[in-house]
This record gives sequence, C-alpha cells and structure tokens, in this order.
Amino acid sequence: MKKKAIILVGVLLISFVFMGSASASYRQTIIEELECAYGSDGAYDTEFIFTNVPATGAYTLTVSIKGDYNGYDDDEHVEIFIEGTSFGVLPEGYNDDWQCSCEFLTKTVTLTKSQINQWMADGKIVVTLEQGEDVDCFCGEEGCVCGDNSKCGNINMVTLESSGNSLPMDWIMKKFGLGKKN
Repeated sequence: MKKKAIILVGVLLISFVFMGSASASYRQTIIEELECAYGSDGAYDTEFIFTNVPATGAYTLTVSIKGDYNGYDDDEHVEIFIEGTSFGVLPEGYNDDWQCSCEFLTKTVTLTKSQINQWMADGKIVVTLEQGEDVDCFCGEEGCVCGDNSKCGNINMVTLESSGNSLPMDWIMKKFGLGKKN
C-alpha cells in the first residue's frame, strides 16, 4: 500500500505540472470597425491576424458583426474565410431587424488541432471577413442610436479560443483504486 501511495503522489505531482501546460488555454478577440472608401458606400473586407496560437486541441472561432447586415439574400452579409477556405456566411437568412442592429449577429465554427497546425506553419492564422457587395458604413452615423444611447456601429469582431485539454485524471484515480472501479 505504501508503494502505491508513493507512486500515486508522484503521478499526481507530475500530472499537476503537466496539466498546467496541457490545459493552457488560448483566447484572443480582435475588434475592427468597418471602413468604406471615400465617396463610396461599399465596405472594405476586414482581416484578423492571430499569432502564437498553440496547437493544443480543438478551437472555436466566433465571428460577431453589427452594421448594415440585412442578410445573405440582400448581399448584406460577410463570408468567413480562414487562410482562404470558406466557412460560410453570416447572417445566413434575411431579416430587416438586422439592419444597424444594436445586437451582434454571431456564428461559431469548430476548428481541429490539425487545421490549427496547418495554418500556423507560417506563424499566423489569417481570418478574412469578405463584406457582401451591398454592405455600407452608414450604421455608425449619429442618427443610429441604441437604447443605451450607444451608436449602432459598424463592427466586426473575431474570437479564437481553445477548448483546452486535460490529462485523463479519472483513469489515474481508477488505476490507483481511488475512483470508481468500473
């Protein structure tokens, strides 16, 4: 029993140290205000660059937009690209209430460790929100105000976040007779 206890303490100490790095999480949010060409209403595409992204497991990419986004049917949407690969559009439908909305429209995409490794080969992950043909920048004007007196805005926001990993502590506990025996 003494030997088992010493081994367990050693495994737990090593696990504790390893878990600090294995379950290290990554989370970065980048916010960009839409820009339009002078004398034109069309919005430029927005680009987000993530660096130092550890390939520790699965990730989620959350895209949130506020502005002139009535919907896909009206060419007032963004198409989400990661390193040149399309991950769909936001919003996918059409709704007049989305025009200069005070609330963000949001879409989340799950990414694999393999994808993160591939994209980080050059040291960065580039996410591009390609603005639809009819997306304009008028939602940031003074006449567009939300209930809390903030401007509606023309905002694109992207968050890249790891799901985190951990060691199989249940297995360790069972192995040393401290957990369930099944």
